[in-house]
Amino acid sequence: MPDIPVSGELSRRRRTPVKPKLTSISRPIAGQGDVILFGIAISYLLLGILKSADVIAIDSPVIASFSLAGMFFALSDLTKLGTGADPLAFRLFCRFFYFASLFISALCLVVVPLSYAYIGWIGSILIPLGDMSALSGMGVIIGIIVINNVLRRRKASSDPKSALPESGLAEQKSTM
Repeated sequence: MPDIPVSGELSRRRRTPVKPKLTSISRPIAGQGDVILFGIAISYLLLGILKSADVIAIDSPVIASFSLAGMFFALSDLTKLGTGADPLAFRLFCRFFYFASLFISALCLVVVPLSYAYIGWIGSILIPLGDMSALSGMGVIIGIIVINNVLRRRKASSDPKSALPESGLAEQKSTM
């Protein structure tokens, strides 16, 4: 028999929401894409260590293609900031450029290192582009950091609750 509220009151069962505890099986785990990307990141770190220790030799066009891929990853992060912008045309452009830069980055990581020796003109273009992308990518990364900091400060100044220090003042103010 269901609980019937008397004089407008809810039953105790319906008033107190109970969140079930997560079991070890239902706890969220990292997604496959995150695990693969983390593995790729560790692989590149290991590759850099092996290259610096002269254990392996990597051709300059391959290193340049990795640098190009890094620059396009950084550009995809930069354009991700614009996907929430107001004008629809700008938002669509940013979304297109986001996916295009990720696609080009994947090409630079996979196709270019495997094909530069077979296609002669790629090797001659790749090294100057790699140098340019190393410097440009660093500029884009620093720009992203600055833009994120500016956006956080702007959000904090427009939201008075987030501007309070973490010393418990927010909880005291919300209970008053």
